[in-house]
Amino acid sequence: MPIRAEIRHLYGAAHRRLRAELIALLGDACQKCKRPHSRLNLAHLTHDPTNMKLVTILCPSCHAKYDARQRHAMTRRTIAKRRGQLWLTDAIEWAPFPSWEIPEPLRDAAIQRELF
Repeated sequence: MPIRAEIRHLYGAAHRRLRAELIALLGDACQKCKRPHSRLNLAHLTHDPTNMKLVTILCPSCHAKYDARQRHAMTRRTIAKRRGQLWLTDAIEWAPFPSWEIPEPLRDAAIQRELF
């Protein structure tokens, strides 16, 4: 899946350097399926490309499976928006997936930082 133009600047030299460091540290195997792979991806566990602290190394197949629910939610949101859906708050409109699906420690930390 291509990187959106508005966040492409986040995937520069620092991103490539972090990916290389993680591969050197964790090895050339996917952290989910444990199989070696030559094209490993840096996956954001929170689906937030600005948060480089919560990342892992996944093969393209596992990365696609991990991101499938978020892609589905974003597609549904895009379709609803085109049909004139009105949202109660910006947090509901732009949340990558429903808040009840976010693990409690992450949700609590986000609430404390007023991200929702």
